[in-house]
Amino acid sequence: MRLKLGCLHEVRAITKRVTRMPLPTLRCVKAPGELQREVGRKSSTVIDLWNPCTFSLELQRALTAESQLVFDYHSEERRLMDEHLNSSPYQSLKPNRFSSDYLWFQEHELTPILTETRIRVWHYARLLDHEVNGMQQGLVPSSLEFLQERLHKLVAMELLSQEEADKIFQESPFHSQENIRSGKLWTVTVPQHHRAGGVSPLLESWGGESAYFWLSDKSVAAKLKKLGFPRILEIESELSDGLNAFSASSTLLEAWARKIGVSVVPTGCDLAITNCLGTAKIVRVHTEGESTFGEVGKTYPKGMSGNVT
Repeated sequence: MRLKLGCLHEVRAITKRVTRMPLPTLRCVKAPGELQREVGRKSSTVIDLWNPCTFSLELQRALTAESQLVFDYHSEERRLMDEHLNSSPYQSLKPNRFSSDYLWFQEHELTPILTETRIRVWHYARLLDHEVNGMQQGLVPSSLEFLQERLHKLVAMELLSQEEADKIFQESPFHSQENIRSGKLWTVTVPQHHRAGGVSPLLESWGGESAYFWLSDKSVAAKLKKLGFPRILEIESELSDGLNAFSASSTLLEAWARKIGVSVVPTGCDLAITNCLGTAKIVRVHTEGESTFGEVGKTYPKGMSGNVT
């Protein structure tokens, strides 16, 4: 039993679980050179949150010690959801009796480990060659000023008229949503196929939501769909931001639950790289027309087939 005092202070009563169900194991074979070795506390290992075969030894030890709790929580989640969806008359979704222990483990044991971990995330955008080259030199957070800089470059290259660039700039969501859009580079923790609904619009139009989202001129909007090429960027990033590390732990826990036999698919989450942009780097770019572009989220990267899809 665990008593909570406020939001963050908890008193943990440590008890032994008398009965434990046997948990299935998964043999993981890493390709030579696929993952780097851990160095000290600050691990240089790059992990995929959806793939337990890539987890560091520290993460594996922590998860193995609480595998029964992870199994119980996710099994109960499935049971409660099935009961909720099939209830007649309608019943509200009941709370998961394992939530308190599970969230404590997620926040106080996994999150601190993840803040010392590098992960692979995925960024989807329609980009010109010079923009890809620039991002490979250093990632820049989104901002109204950066959008204006990119538009000036397109005008100089005669890909847009000044009038068209002004219209895109003036109707950008940044003007009213700068506080929630600026200073971030949005990524996803689980690679998505390029036709997936959540990422396909980002690949369809240049500039992302900051350019096309509220654009009223259909002819200009059509022009944005002809600029550049759809790209999927593999990015390595730290998780020193505790909020990001906590969010990322949800994908990791879903992956572990799947590994130990629960019928759950790691859905992943959106992750905004902010204060770690200086140490984040692009490790590979997949461009439409290349063989790997259509395989991302299906059979690429290694381990994706049969793990998530």
